[in-house]
Formats: sequence, C-alpha cells, structure tokens
Amino acid sequence: MTAPVEIHGLTYAFGEGELRRPVLRDIALALQPGEIVLLTGPSGSGKTTLLTLIGALRAMQEGSCRVLGQELMGAGEAQRVALRRRIGFIFQQHNLLGYLTARQNVAMALELHPGLTEAGRLERATAMLEAVGLGDRGDSRPAQLSGGQRQRVAVARALAGDPGLILADEPTAALDRQSGGEVVRLLRDLARRRGVAILLVTHDPRILDLADRIISMEDGRIVPTKQAGAVPAL
Repeated sequence: MTAPVEIHGLTYAFGEGELRRPVLRDIALALQPGEIVLLTGPSGSGKTTLLTLIGALRAMQEGSCRVLGQELMGAGEAQRVALRRRIGFIFQQHNLLGYLTARQNVAMALELHPGLTEAGRLERATAMLEAVGLGDRGDSRPAQLSGGQRQRVAVARALAGDPGLILADEPTAALDRQSGGEVVRLLRDLARRRGVAILLVTHDPRILDLADRIISMEDGRIVPTKQAGAVPAL
C-alpha cells in the first residue's frame, strides 16, 4: 500500500534576501496507512509550518512532498485546493460555527462532495456523530457542548468525508487530561479502522503513549526518532 505521505529534502524559509529565515531544513518523513504519529518539539521548531505544507496550505519551495499520490512541489493552487478536500483537519480551536447545530457543522464538510443531497449529508453527519459518541447531541449548538464534546464534533467533521489523511494541530491543548485522552483515542481508533494516517502536532505529554511513533523537531530539523512511550523534550 502506498504511503500517504512521502517527504524528501523539504526545505522552507520565510522572507527574502537578508531577511530570509530558514524554518525547515532538509526534512525527510514518511507516514504509513493507519499510523498515528506525534510531532513534538519546542515552539518555533517548524512543526506547524511542516503541517501546513503537508496539508497543501502553503506552496512548496524546495524538495519533494508527495501527499495521497499528489506531488506538491510545483503544484498550482487548484491542485492544492483539490488535495485539501481529501485531508481531514483538526485544530486546537475546533472552529465550529456557533449558529449551526453539531449535525450541521459536520454536514458542512460534505458540501463539496458530489452526488450527496442535503439529506444525504445530514444522514452521514448523524452517523459520524454516533461514531464519536454524540448521537444524542446532533441538535445541540457548540455553546451547549463541553470542550471535549466540541472537539469530538471536530473529529466527526474531519472524518466525515472519508479523508486519506488527518492532520491535527494541538487538538488537546484546551482539554483536561481525561477529555484529551478520550479525543485522541477516539481519533486513533476510527482512523485505524479506516486505514487513515494521522500526523498530530502536540506539546501535550499526556498523550504520548497513544502514538505509534513520536518524531521530534529542533531548529527546523527532525532529530532521531523516539519510540512511542518515550518522553521527548517538549
């Protein structure tokens, strides 16, 4: 089975000329289907920049980054937009729309999927909410949900479109230990059943034992890989 992410020699910098500041240096990384990988490291080490490049949210500068079979080096905006529709994104701030119900928030992720009627989108959204344990909260708005429940809705939304890859940026930072662990375990179990790889940026040492692999970054480089259960410097 083809690796959903294959990166070689990825280098990225902000600014130009004398103001040019390297952020990523010669990154090499591969993710396997169904694998959950945690990306750790100090603030400013390049973790979020790497996540945004893999997610086709930025244009590449140097190297190769193949995501779900699409080479991003040289890819145009239309190609990056098409690829983003095949990726599930989860962020620290769940980014739910407060005036929509949980079901409607999940269904929004399906609006660009051809062949689905509004009724079909809502039906799939209901099924995803049931999968994350919120089948009875479909009509609730975000303000009526706890932080952990809102993040579960975000997980349901990320998975609703059957993505080939999930990218998560600090999804447990605003949650207590129990809620954070529950969200990551849920995400891991659902993704494994579907064979979907997860790359999760985190500073949260409470979830390190839930990963298949832990990768640390320092000064824009990946440092020697640590096995799950080891505690890297955060």
